[in-house]
Amino acid sequence: MRRISVMVLLLCLVLSFSAYAEDKYVQSSVEKAKQGFTNLITGWLEVPYQIVKGYKGGFGKEKKNKILGGTFGIFRGVIHGVGRTADGAYELVTFALPNPKDNAGVGIPLDSRNVWEDGTQYSLVNNGFSPVGKKAKRGIINAALGIFDLPAQIGKGFSQDKPIKGLAKAIVYPLGRISSGVYDVVTFFLPNNVEGYGYPLSEKYPWDGFDKKTWDSGL
Repeated sequence: MRRISVMVLLLCLVLSFSAYAEDKYVQSSVEKAKQGFTNLITGWLEVPYQIVKGYKGGFGKEKKNKILGGTFGIFRGVIHGVGRTADGAYELVTFALPNPKDNAGVGIPLDSRNVWEDGTQYSLVNNGFSPVGKKAKRGIINAALGIFDLPAQIGKGFSQDKPIKGLAKAIVYPLGRISSGVYDVVTFFLPNNVEGYGYPLSEKYPWDGFDKKTWDSGL
């Protein structure tokens, strides 16, 4: 019985993706899978890269203590390495699901899209811990209320005379929102990419889908 239920669910997902598929969806899903694979296999490189960055940048107000800077880079590299690897695993597993448009201001940002790029280091001392709280907040909202996307997307689809597309989104949107929400909650303290990969959710919050004013913007 359990196997049958799983097969039915997979069949529904396949049908939904087929009805939902469009060039932008396919391209963004492939991009998410590629970035996920890259992050997954290169996450460990954060350790040596952060050591080098720490040594070059030094430590303290005058940035002269190179050894202490490199030592601090070890700890920073471990945290960022775990964050990048976790991001990669999540992106690869959920490449076909939509997710929040981006992570601007949500979660401690990784220095750059790819580990080998310099980018900009985020300072908790200078910039604070607010991104951590925002990531936890977004995660709780999406995980707890993501199911609201089901009736919202159905209504949106029928209102725009696109019921099949609306029904497809009614399946993948809650799955994408809830899974991303759970991931945010579990990893709220870990760094993450600022960019959003994969097909973006149409609305910022689950309840926004019930606002008929947004339906005119299209699916």
